[in-house]
Amino acid sequence: MKTIFKYIFSVALGSIMLTSCDLDTIPTTYVDAGSVFGKTGDAEKVLNGGWNYLMETFNSYANPGYGAMLRANDAMGSDVVLNTKYGFRAHNEFTAIYGKGGTNTLSWLLAYRVINDCNGVLDNIDAAEGTQIDRNRIKGQALALRGFLYLHLASCYSFAIDKDPDAVCAPIYTQSTDETIAAEGKPASSVSEVYAQSINDLEEALELIPETYVRNAKHKIDNEVVLGILSRACLYARQWEKAKTYSDKLLAKNNYLMTESEYKAGFNSVDNKEWIWGHAQTNDQSNASYQFHYLDTTTKGSYYYSFNVDPYFRDLFEDGDYRKDMLFWATDPGADVESAAYVWMRNSKFRFRDIENQLSDIVLMRVAEIYLINAEAKAHLNDPDAINKLNDLKTARGAKTINTNLSQQDLLETIWLERRKELWGEGFSLIDIIRNQQAVVRKAYPEGPIDYIYTDENGQTHTLKKKTQGHRFFNFPDKSAFCPNSKYYLYRITDAEELANKNLYKDHPKLSIYTE
Repeated sequence: MKTIFKYIFSVALGSIMLTSCDLDTIPTTYVDAGSVFGKTGDAEKVLNGGWNYLMETFNSYANPGYGAMLRANDAMGSDVVLNTKYGFRAHNEFTAIYGKGGTNTLSWLLAYRVINDCNGVLDNIDAAEGTQIDRNRIKGQALALRGFLYLHLASCYSFAIDKDPDAVCAPIYTQSTDETIAAEGKPASSVSEVYAQSINDLEEALELIPETYVRNAKHKIDNEVVLGILSRACLYARQWEKAKTYSDKLLAKNNYLMTESEYKAGFNSVDNKEWIWGHAQTNDQSNASYQFHYLDTTTKGSYYYSFNVDPYFRDLFEDGDYRKDMLFWATDPGADVESAAYVWMRNSKFRFRDIENQLSDIVLMRVAEIYLINAEAKAHLNDPDAINKLNDLKTARGAKTINTNLSQQDLLETIWLERRKELWGEGFSLIDIIRNQQAVVRKAYPEGPIDYIYTDENGQTHTLKKKTQGHRFFNFPDKSAFCPNSKYYLYRITDAEELANKNLYKDHPKLSIYTE
């Protein structure tokens, strides 16, 4: 861990926001705890600073903070077609993560930097001046954020927990670490141990954060957010009863599913009532908004138009499902339609909220995901309410409901398909492929030409012959076919960490797929 902590010690731990150029210049001197954590308000500043660091720090334009991991997870799935412009094309080709650079390096540094910030809060909050209620809440929020980051490591750095519970994953740190301790380096824990740490942190947080706590910003962690992360963590860890229990509790508090007009509003505002957790953007804090230059493929002024849709994906939606209306062929916004050679299948789901200032908020959790978690957990438990929860979501989206005659496996596959349709672009594709031991599925789409119908600025309708774009990458870099449990799916422990941490593989050996 020496390399990690070379970067993550800062004068005020997480209380200042750093840009990408600061990653190599963060001071490595550990500060006096009393000067940073003297009051509960100071500890809360550290926690907020760690959050901003997580969400706003990037090491390239292709890696805008934690959101880069969300974007990469979808680019590596079955349903996103990347264009030839900048950003995430290498992920779509499966060379970025396996190559350990870029997103992979940022993921590792951000996770452990913010984990250490959380540990600093946890080590010192009990002695901070303030009320016990505030000490408990801040302690719970630090535990929840740490649990969230360990969930990220467990779900991205190892295969499904039921494939090999003892497989190596990532080191666990539960105390703030100075350079002396960091130089020793902790052994990497197993995937089951990292999931257990995540769930333990979150369950303790649930006890500490009062249900009556009312946050003043959507990024702050309250009771509903903890229940949501716990539901997600337990689902990924295949703890079906817990996933059912926590998601039931959350839906009893909040079961709001957005209307059609809200769904089509651009997925760009934390004010959306279905959002449980999100990261707001302002003129003074807007690095994370850069993600919308990839996600927004229908607004003139968005730079890249990267995240297009596999044309076959549209066929998965029934007529009447308003999400299907949001998928359509189009040239780049603002392009000369007559001369454009190609059309892409676009999804109008993500649109800049303020294109002039290039602002959009980042969604991290929605009630719809909780319905799907609840349905999946109950399907594994043969609970008949699984179909009810799935149909509640489908009805809200104008989709056809399913009958009660499905086998357990057919029901699970229907739920997984609904996750693809509902959560497209929100960062779940690769994680679902890994945890369900599935394979990426892509097939070529005929290039056309097709009849492309568009309406000009004068309201006149025209029909042009245009070539179409679908997937272009249909196998792994070594030319092998897509398959379950591929080494190309996993985020990797960084080279620098492997060189510096001599204890890294002391307890659990390096995965054989990386040593063959």
